[in-house]
Amino acid sequence: MAYLALYRKYRPKNFGEVFGQQHIVETLKNAVKHNKLAHAYLFCGPRGTGKTSIAKILAKMVNCESENEKPCCACASCIDIQESAHPDVVEMDAASNNGVDEARELVEKVKYAPMSGKYKVYIIDEVHMMTTGAFNALLKTIEEPPSFCIFVLATTEPHKIPSTIISRCQRFDFKKLSKKVIQNSLAQVCEKEKINCSKEAISLIADLADGGMRDALSILDQCIAYAQDDINIQDVSAVYGVATTADKIELYQLIYEKEVKQLIEKLSEIETNGIDIRRLTTDLIDIAKETVVYIYSKNLDTLSVLNEENVQKMASMFDSNTLLTYVDYLIDTLSKYRDATNTLTYLEVCLLKMVEFNEEPIVVEKEVAEKEEKKPVIVENKSFSDEEYYQMLLKSTKKIKEVDAKIINGIFVDSFFGLEKQLINLIKEAEIMASSKTNIILTVDNRTDANFINNKENNIIAENMMEKYLPNRKEIVCVTKEEKEFLITYFKSERSKTQKPKKTTPKKQEETITTEDRLASLFGKDGFDVVGE
Repeated sequence: MAYLALYRKYRPKNFGEVFGQQHIVETLKNAVKHNKLAHAYLFCGPRGTGKTSIAKILAKMVNCESENEKPCCACASCIDIQESAHPDVVEMDAASNNGVDEARELVEKVKYAPMSGKYKVYIIDEVHMMTTGAFNALLKTIEEPPSFCIFVLATTEPHKIPSTIISRCQRFDFKKLSKKVIQNSLAQVCEKEKINCSKEAISLIADLADGGMRDALSILDQCIAYAQDDINIQDVSAVYGVATTADKIELYQLIYEKEVKQLIEKLSEIETNGIDIRRLTTDLIDIAKETVVYIYSKNLDTLSVLNEENVQKMASMFDSNTLLTYVDYLIDTLSKYRDATNTLTYLEVCLLKMVEFNEEPIVVEKEVAEKEEKKPVIVENKSFSDEEYYQMLLKSTKKIKEVDAKIINGIFVDSFFGLEKQLINLIKEAEIMASSKTNIILTVDNRTDANFINNKENNIIAENMMEKYLPNRKEIVCVTKEEKEFLITYFKSERSKTQKPKKTTPKKQEETITTEDRLASLFGKDGFDVVGE
């Protein structure tokens, strides 16, 4: 007999074998038990989560010939449906049968009674691929099919299905399977197939599957073809181009030891081996996060990526504050990959920032009578008082800000290297809050980037670079978005205090003007005579 792929061999034959999706399983079992079946179902969810499998199990349940447990998987109907040979259970692929003609042909066949079973079941996979005309042709049939007919529509993209179709169906949303469920299922399959697969390899396969059981079994199948009966994490990494945990720990160790040359070489080696840089970045985040959790909890049960030896090694090199800063750097870099042509460069810059942050504080010993105290030298940053910020904002104009923004946006980043490139990248990504002839106030998302620009040494480098582009040398200062909001409020408050109140001129007392005065103003004092009544 020809070899059968694992995902086909271990496809669930009844609801007891379904991995996860318990909310859907219970609903459908109760609907069949109490004879409250809907005429149309819509199964939505990611690939490999059991949509088609559950649709076939539902078809077995409604057509099963057994009087006891359904489906029995032993009667003629169950066997025929399992082998896709039942005349009353029709599986259609909407990707290749998506036209109006196919829909009309289906409508014509629906009205005929079942040949051997109790119900006719139409399972339409990837239904979102059907054309608008095909949906319209099915509309009336799905709304009022014959009593012996059930439609099951399956899709990974429900937003592409017309609302008129969705409203006529009972919708079930399939969820991605948890990592633990996939791991347990893979372990059972390996046991049945007599495959020796390490826990680390199963964990990595579960990560790569991204919540899909079919993907997990396909990956395992490929690893079996590569490594035969004994699979370890190196085999999975070799097949799927994934860096091992040891490789990632080595990157962190090189960062700790500040071995920049070896760090860049290691990254190049990883990239040459076809490792996905985005996935590597995500994995580095997971390692740092898991180490922080362990540092606080000291509980090995919280570990899913690292083992005891690895997490203790990480905890001995870095404290929680450093690791959380690394997580910020990596998440920020991950968000920039969307527009990147070369993701490796972004990751290299990120790791160089991590090397620079991981500076051992210079310790100054101060002798005290009772004991010795050690005080680290704090890195000096530029800082200004609220009044100084107020004066900077007072001198700023919208015109200068627009000119400076245009100049900064036009700077070509690739002409810089190392620290200068990091600073230019941050300055270009920052928002200009205000700009005057002598100052620029920049706004960034987080405190780490603000401190990096405000560091006195970095700040001098930044001002020297920007002097080549701006009309004159300007002092550069950086604030976070929260500080920006405060400064705006403070500026408005101080501005309102310094503005002069409007002078109020007292109303002149109304003077009583006599008739003689009015005549005098018109004709002069001698230009009229007052004649008595």
